[in-house]
Amino acid sequence: MRYPVEQIRSYCEEVWIKAGLSPEDAKVCVDVLLAADLRGQRTHGVTHMRDYCDRMVKGTSTPGADAEFDLTSPTSYVVDAKYGVGMVVAPKAMKKCMEQAKISGACFASIHNACHYGLGAYYPMMALEEDMIAFSFANAPALVAPFGGADPCLGTNPISVAIPAGKYPPLVMDIATSVVAKGRIHLAMKEGQSIPEGWALDKEGRPTTDPFEANVGVLMPFGAHKGYAMELIGSLLSFALSGADMDGKIPRPFECRDQFTNIGQFMGCIDISRFCPVEDFKARVDGMFAVLKACRPAAGSPGVMIPGEIEVRKTEEALRDGIDLSEAVLGEFREMSQTFGVPCPF
Repeated sequence: MRYPVEQIRSYCEEVWIKAGLSPEDAKVCVDVLLAADLRGQRTHGVTHMRDYCDRMVKGTSTPGADAEFDLTSPTSYVVDAKYGVGMVVAPKAMKKCMEQAKISGACFASIHNACHYGLGAYYPMMALEEDMIAFSFANAPALVAPFGGADPCLGTNPISVAIPAGKYPPLVMDIATSVVAKGRIHLAMKEGQSIPEGWALDKEGRPTTDPFEANVGVLMPFGAHKGYAMELIGSLLSFALSGADMDGKIPRPFECRDQFTNIGQFMGCIDISRFCPVEDFKARVDGMFAVLKACRPAAGSPGVMIPGEIEVRKTEEALRDGIDLSEAVLGEFREMSQTFGVPCPF
């Protein structure tokens, strides 16, 4: 069933405040979660509210107020997140990068002692407002087999990029470097659904459509050796630069909620105006997009889409029609109402 966005927003903000966030941080935190639901990426939205808040109760996530941001050069920050809620610390890190990029032309932040930060695309999308190109990488618990292997050695390690355009919507890429994000497995388990073959192997290394078997087995990298390489690059940028834990040492944040996570993240942005006039850049991007949109559709295809275009349409629909909340998520909302003393309107 669908519920109005503002109704969900109001409830979730109240819960986060009761869990320990300031009203300002609660607002940003919920904005990140709702951005995922609006864009149709339910695996990274409010479905994890209970998991995040339970980590706050257990003390393995903190409000993030004491996170340290060390400007080590005109173009670099080193951030100790101090186990702060990911959707609180990461927006602050990207904002600082944006501010510094206006001075230096570009700035990147390396983050350690971080928690799961939700929708990776949210952070590069922040920089679109300042006509910047932005990137975000993160490592994650080892769930994915390297190409040619059958053991989990790498995380799903998402890569997110945002590039502004003119008359067209911006390019927004947000991908897990596994065939599918771990959240899709988690959601299938929660809602009693099977998964498509090709997403995962069971613990014996055999293909499975059972999400519970996949959860104790291994996910596959997308694009075979090409996805494996991108997955490894994302891991190295995230943990090797920052001193965060290697993928294999990170506990699963939604299953091991009583354990701290030293996740690594790497994000930052580039000021387009340092290379060329912004309007010239946007015109060139529009020109490329126009060529792609004019491409003859393949048989059975509705035509070429720009990365992020589908999500723009889904956002418009969700703002108009509301966000779908499953019975499993509603049940967890009611549990949180009891835990935090916030009336549940659902």
